[in-house]
Amino acid sequence: MPRTMHHEKPKNLRGTLRFLGRYLGKHRAALTAVCLLTAASAAANVYGTYLLKPIINRYIIPRDLAGLARGLLFMGAVYLAGVLATHCYTQLMVKVAQQTVQEMRDDLFRKVQSLPLSFFDANTHGEIMSRFTNDIDTIAEALNNSFTVLIHSLVIIVGTFAVLILLNAELFGIVMVAFLLMFLFIRYSAKQSHRYFSSQQEYLGNLDGYIEEMVEGQKIVQIFNHGEKDFEQFSKRNNRLFQAATKALTYSGLMIPVVVSISYFNYALSACVGA
Repeated sequence: MPRTMHHEKPKNLRGTLRFLGRYLGKHRAALTAVCLLTAASAAANVYGTYLLKPIINRYIIPRDLAGLARGLLFMGAVYLAGVLATHCYTQLMVKVAQQTVQEMRDDLFRKVQSLPLSFFDANTHGEIMSRFTNDIDTIAEALNNSFTVLIHSLVIIVGTFAVLILLNAELFGIVMVAFLLMFLFIRYSAKQSHRYFSSQQEYLGNLDGYIEEMVEGQKIVQIFNHGEKDFEQFSKRNNRLFQAATKALTYSGLMIPVVVSISYFNYALSACVGA
């Protein structure tokens, strides 16, 4: 029976990142533009929120309608610039991600063509195909979302903290406590979901390979009347995949609701203290 290709955590993380960096380095200009546009989008978000203070103090309280109109137009222009920057970096990142995974697939196919026959005897077709489909798609999804989200979130956090320190140190302390709670939960949830998503990928490749073998050898299965035994093996593999997928989606699905709930509580507490 072919062995399972385990989806383990890379033993040499630096080497893995360096390997990925070689592909991304071919698109250095586009990635630089993505970083700048992402930072501009986040900065527009922070600055647009900060503009509420001068608009209220200078125009709403004194009832200066003309000034209020100018302030709102300026705020709208800031947010519009942020929206345009978001649209541009999203399109650029999608293009970079798809070009990167296309190059990876080409190199992977060339690598497979050079492998000895013993490799194909030791691994099922389904598990090998999983590298071309599931694993490459996971990389594409990470490049599409994680890269820009990381930069955007970093600028948002730094900008927000800077504004809070300037405006109100007490509110900054409240936000820091909420941020710490979010960080701890996200870290725990990400660790658990990563664990079960890795198992899900492993079990999925294993199940694909088993299904392919059973379909190709269906005549032999019927001749020797192994249908029930093969179904038991299929059920065990399918159940392992079900358990891993359920836990992975549970932990990843809890992340946003819990973080949003903490942010709502932080918003309410900040409003009470700030008032």
